This record gives sequence, C-alpha cells and structure tokens, in this order.
Amino acid sequence: MGAAWGTVEVEGVTGWWGRARLLTYTLRVFAYVVDGVLVDAASYSLRKPFWAYFEGRLPRLAVLTHLHEDHCGNAAALAARGVPVLAPEGSLAEAGLEPRLPLYRRLIWGRRPAFPASPLPPRVETGGHTLSVLPARGHTADHVAFYEEREGWLFTGDFFLTARPRLVFQDEDLSVTVASLAALESLPFRTLFDAHEGPLAEGPALLRRKREYLLRLRDRVEELRRQGLSDEAIDRRLFPRKPLITYVSGGEWSSLQMVRTLGERMG
Repeated sequence: MGAAWGTVEVEGVTGWWGRARLLTYTLRVFAYVVDGVLVDAASYSLRKPFWAYFEGRLPRLAVLTHLHEDHCGNAAALAARGVPVLAPEGSLAEAGLEPRLPLYRRLIWGRRPAFPASPLPPRVETGGHTLSVLPARGHTADHVAFYEEREGWLFTGDFFLTARPRLVFQDEDLSVTVASLAALESLPFRTLFDAHEGPLAEGPALLRRKREYLLRLRDRVEELRRQGLSDEAIDRRLFPRKPLITYVSGGEWSSLQMVRTLGERMG
C-alpha cells in the first residue's frame, strides 16, 4: 500500500500528504506550505501523521479553500496552537459549528471540530510571495483558489480533481464549475496544486480539458432531455456502471448530480 504519509518539494512549495482509507478505497490528501503559510489543513483522521510533520514546523498562518472536512480537519488544533485560520467569508459561521457527518465520511475523514476563523482578504502575503484569493465556485458555493502570478502557481483545493469526472459531490453545481473553469484556465500559470492529485504540470491545459469534457457532456445531456428522458434515465444511459462510493455514500457522490446540474432542463 506504500507509505502512510510523506512530503514533496515542487518549485519551492512543500506538499505534505497523508493517505486516508475506507475499506479498499484509498485517497491521498495534500496540504501545501508557502513561506510558512499552510494551504488547507487535511483531515482529522490524518491528525497523527499531520502533527508528526507539522508539530516541529508550525505554520504561522493557515488559509482554507473551503470547509469540507478533508481540508480543515486540523484547523481547530492549529487555532489552539495560536495559528490564525482564514476561510472564505461566507463559511465563517459554519466553521464555528461541528457538523454531523454521515458515517462513511466520519470513517474516512474523521470529525471536523469547530474552529475560529477570520475572513480571507483579497491577497495573502506570505513574506516572499503574494497569493491572490480567487473565486473557484462549483464544488461548493464559496470555494476559492490561491494564485501566485509571479511563480505561475494555482492552489485549487477540490476544484480540479480530474479532467474527466464520473461523479461529483452532492454540493457541486457543474454549470457553475464550467464558468469558473473558463475564468481560471485563462490565467498565466503553469503548476496546479491539487488537494488530492498533488502538484500537476500544464495546469491551464488540464482545466481546459475538464471544461471541454463537461461541455460535451452537457450537449449530450441536453440532447437526451429533448428526447424526453428524465435526468435519472439519462444518468443510467450515460453512466450505467456505478462505483462503490456512490452506494457507500448513500448517493452523496454520484453521476446523477452531474446530469442534474448540467444544461437546461426541459419543461
């Protein structure tokens, strides 16, 4: 299965990663450090390997792309150690409450303890770099990305994940994602720092490939709607084989959500 955690160094950015598991399903979770500023804070289930690395390298500031528990599970412990935590302004009230999570999410990600957070400013100065805070809506309504123009870096949280998604989380609106992809792919950057895939070269090309894939899928969904098919029937036609996570999650992760949020509904 390989190591449970590790680090990578790319263009002066340190990427810490831990490996979360649920049954046969494994997924790496990345948190990045730029000049002592931590981008995302991994999951509570990874707190032991997280602190095995960060206890002696305490960041001076933590910034979050969004509030899903695999990105802020250690934010409460960071705040308790005196590290300021910044989050999208629309999620500050949510940060102060511990959510009740479905069982499968508790098993893979653990708790998401409540934590105090302050709003992200338009730019985060790290000392050696400037991270512009950009909207990257779609995966969640208030998801942001962090853009370092001079270096050509884009920290995308869960916004990218894959160029050809076969399912999405229940909060995602792919019509919004398509618009955000168009805005971000036009940026002059090179390296995309993804929260689960790690650092990826040729970032704009990856965003473009994802947008083009979703546009083709949207056209197909709209064509089938014009033929009178329901979204459920379209989902069965386009995605006949369902991955285990769709069943384990009780439908929180599904291809049906892709169909529902793409294109114009008939009637």
